[in-house]
Amino acid sequence: MRTVANAYLESQVLTASPERLHLMVVDAAIRFARQGEEALEAGDIESAFSALASSRECVNEILTGIVADPNPELAERLKGLFVFVNQSLARADVNRNPQLVRDALAILQSHRATWQELIERLQQTRPALRGPHRVEETETANSWTT
Repeated sequence: MRTVANAYLESQVLTASPERLHLMVVDAAIRFARQGEEALEAGDIESAFSALASSRECVNEILTGIVADPNPELAERLKGLFVFVNQSLARADVNRNPQLVRDALAILQSHRATWQELIERLQQTRPALRGPHRVEETETANSWTT
């Protein structure tokens, strides 16, 4: 049986613009990384492993969304950045080092702030927006590296 929260989340995902979907994945990566950091600090290795694995899955999803067109150099830089984040999360898990999670979080949070600013600018330039978080899918680019 679907819960109300699951139905709400499903609705959010199905109606979100590509920009908003990317932000949702970044938010999930941050949330899981914070959970992993807290678990490492508490010495709860099993919970840390689970949370950091979930964060890495989100980072992998971000990586798969990076396409070379139209700016291959930017795409490669972004890939390198998120590979570093992924490796930091993996090393944090293996070495049980919350500082490595904080290093990854700093990058994820900076990316999130930049991405949020991009969404706000897109909303200002697109007159056909509906609602405070809605960007028309028909007006979005195919890649979030553009």
